[in-house]
Amino acid sequence: MVSENVEGRLRELAEDPEFPHREAARHALRFRTSGDVADLVAIADDPHGCGTTDMLFAMAGSKRTWLNWVPMPEEAVINISRDIARRRAAGEESEVTELGLSGGEPPSALAAFERVAGAPVKIGIAEFAEPDMRIPLRPGRYAVWRYQGDEAEPAVFAPSREAVRVLYETGAQPWPSPLSGYLQAEPFGDLPLNDLLGLLVHPPQAPDIPRYQVLAKSDPAYWYRLLQPWVCLGILHHAKHEPWETSIRRQVLVDLAFGVEDWVSDAALFALVTAAYREPAIRAEVRGLVADRLLAATRAPRPVTIWTSLAHLMLITPDATADDRSLATAILAQDEESEPEPAPQPRSDRPRERRWPRWLGGR
Repeated sequence: MVSENVEGRLRELAEDPEFPHREAARHALRFRTSGDVADLVAIADDPHGCGTTDMLFAMAGSKRTWLNWVPMPEEAVINISRDIARRRAAGEESEVTELGLSGGEPPSALAAFERVAGAPVKIGIAEFAEPDMRIPLRPGRYAVWRYQGDEAEPAVFAPSREAVRVLYETGAQPWPSPLSGYLQAEPFGDLPLNDLLGLLVHPPQAPDIPRYQVLAKSDPAYWYRLLQPWVCLGILHHAKHEPWETSIRRQVLVDLAFGVEDWVSDAALFALVTAAYREPAIRAEVRGLVADRLLAATRAPRPVTIWTSLAHLMLITPDATADDRSLATAILAQDEESEPEPAPQPRSDRPRERRWPRWLGGR
């Protein structure tokens, strides 16, 4: 259990001459102050790593995006799903049968929206602006979505009941930290790969527990956002005997990260970042993958709804360079400066205007 007064508790531990991990506590406290990922890496690389250093890692990242929780989805259809949930919670009838969007949105977001709507919705998309989100950024062997014209459909079969059971038992809550999340996700490793991929695009309804009973009244789509990173952590446990460079688990996660634009993209990158904390030898590769995916999103002359999520991920990626951090920080600063958008209404949406860092040709 992480203390509410995280900084105060870390300061006590860092100053306690009898605490054996004072240096790790100092790194955790510095990360809370500066956000320098090098301090997180130092905790993960503690030569005397144990459950206590894992706790310090969790304290360092408490209430931080990706380190402790998955970023909230930002799509227009998710805003509509929130409105539907609030209206229904207030006793109002709310039904959507048609929806018009000015541009494409991640297929996972559209699928989550239809789950919340409770019935098929006819969705019209005005255009798929360049670069076309339906086309993978890199060719790959593994994919979970495919497009038939404007409509995305699952490219894999639905998961087994056993896979759903493991998901409910393992991934019903956020992780204290990626390190503990990785350990908690180990039961996924006993599932066939087809089950893991199936969970990403055929998600079951949210568990019937208090957390999701509350979210059902305000943000019912969040469950679908949260479960995908859990499953991607599970993919890290698939065929662990295989050397990383030639492993199926690596190939799957890289293919998903650079596949069609979706929530699965940053979920897969999150799993790769988690692996990088555990395996120093792969840090340079993973840093390059996250940086490439963020740069592709930044250069796109259209809204990319996972853009800020990728920026948050870049800031916690081991070996992130000064340029990586500058770009990610600029993206998040611009996002904070953006004026809140009015809640979109059925049959229309207005994407947030993209503003660019000047060194990338911004206006």
